[in-house]
Amino acid sequence: MRSFVFCVLSLFVCQSLASVSVLHAEEDATTYSLRFKFTPGDFAHYTVDAQNQFTVELNEAKEKTVNSTKTQKHYRVVAVDESGNATLETMIDRVQMSVQFNNGIPATFDSIQPVEKDLEQFVPIRKTIGRPARIVYSPTGEVITVLELQENSKGAIFKEASKKGSEKLDNEKTRSLGFLIPLPEDSVKIGESWNEDFEAEVSVSKTLRKKVPIRRIFTLKSVEGDLAVISFKTKIMERLNDPKFSIQLIQKTPSGTIKLDLEKGVIVSQNVSLDKAQVGVFDGQGAMRAITSVSELLVDPASLAQKTAETSSE
Repeated sequence: MRSFVFCVLSLFVCQSLASVSVLHAEEDATTYSLRFKFTPGDFAHYTVDAQNQFTVELNEAKEKTVNSTKTQKHYRVVAVDESGNATLETMIDRVQMSVQFNNGIPATFDSIQPVEKDLEQFVPIRKTIGRPARIVYSPTGEVITVLELQENSKGAIFKEASKKGSEKLDNEKTRSLGFLIPLPEDSVKIGESWNEDFEAEVSVSKTLRKKVPIRRIFTLKSVEGDLAVISFKTKIMERLNDPKFSIQLIQKTPSGTIKLDLEKGVIVSQNVSLDKAQVGVFDGQGAMRAITSVSELLVDPASLAQKTAETSSE
């Protein structure tokens, strides 16, 4: 059961290391045209604090897992074409992680420490750090192209993985790659909403997988001065009668609030939370509860570098 919980934890961390946006809003009376604003050479640095608690019960056994993760990440605007589509280079710079099972000694990880100190369960996390990815976005946050870093005899280059109009990019995968949120095509008033529809896969058997439709609903809640507040919630759009499907989606329905600096055209913070429970997760028996909170903050890179240097010397 412990290995099952850790797999869920690892999946959450890898997916949650990336999901931030840059945004530009133009006011026209009481409506706002929300578009991403990109300037070549610009950087945006973020810190992410995530707390996760998983409780699993089966018969008389009860296991509690507490996970704490601190992440530093950034993106760089590489180029902007005549249509306003931007190539962003994204990177995870540092991850500090602690996982505790019940009252045991926490297992810890810090990516700035030597790789020899890594425990085996943190190997997948290590592989995500310091590896750049490039994604081409439209002004509304649509993924146009994903560029993969590939190595050959001539060195490392970014190569197009898939292109709009050819093989369709897997929506769930592209969402986890980037830092942006979807924006509405049309101008919106305070109180109006727009949707993001995507699919998540669940395992039906060892060889069969099923796609489940999910909808994320964004709402422009308020605009005060240079700050706009957007809330969101997530809904599974298909009724799932089998707990083995629901447990695989237990972390797919978060809600939260995003604050945007309209003058600078950048997200300054995100706060995301989730509290879900599912019964019958082990062949009709047992239960699992997941509680998650994530706080993401735009930071000054100089002060961030100073803090990193201080912790490195400890």
